[in-house]
Amino acid sequence: MLRTRPRVVFLDVGDTLVRAHPSWAAIYRQGLADCGIEVGEVELEAALLEETKRGGWWLTEDPFDPTEAESFARIKEFDSLVLARLGHPNLPDDAFRAIEAAFARRAAWYVYPDVEPALSAMREAGLRLAVISNWVWGGPELMHDLQLTSHLETLIVSARVGFQKPHEGIFRLALERMAVEPVEAIHVGDSYAADVLGARRVGIEPVMIDRSGREPDHVRVERDEPSLAVVGDLYGLLDMLGLRRPAGAAAS
Repeated sequence: MLRTRPRVVFLDVGDTLVRAHPSWAAIYRQGLADCGIEVGEVELEAALLEETKRGGWWLTEDPFDPTEAESFARIKEFDSLVLARLGHPNLPDDAFRAIEAAFARRAAWYVYPDVEPALSAMREAGLRLAVISNWVWGGPELMHDLQLTSHLETLIVSARVGFQKPHEGIFRLALERMAVEPVEAIHVGDSYAADVLGARRVGIEPVMIDRSGREPDHVRVERDEPSLAVVGDLYGLLDMLGLRRPAGAAAS
């Protein structure tokens, strides 16, 4: 289904390579508990959902300063709205730093079991790999802790470059760093708006990953895109690339 065999595979991170463990709400609660603030899990999940629906810093395409201070200010704005919904307005920075620290822990993230074998298989086949991720300042350090960086030539993390997907700037920077043309690359990610539409803006072929267990055709119908490349995991990406799955990898 790919138009050509790529030289470079760009990869999203959240819900592509890793997911929050055991959940976003659980990590928030842990960070808040570390500074003596208790919130109900059900109420927190509802507040996160409502603010996510409203949009936030992750949907803003305007360029921004690629500094640690700006990264903190952007995520603090979102967290402030969530916590205000729970009756905790105007919290000190220590509370937001505690949430940030909770998400920076290795234990807060689950690496999908197909990731390491699939990345290894792609590298062995001569493909070059890199990350393009909308992530906060500590993204590179976290990816190192998760033992993902050994497979990757470069990490393009939004907080460090001042653009985020779907802005063309972050994709063009990735192409520049890897020294390839758009037609020589694909980009794999779970967000239709950020990953699929963003990659297409610069001529990179997108592959949407949907780890929900739905059939690819369901996703194509949902997006009204009969020819959209969709995989359920990275083993499915190996199939799409014409590469052999590692021994023991079940068919998806």
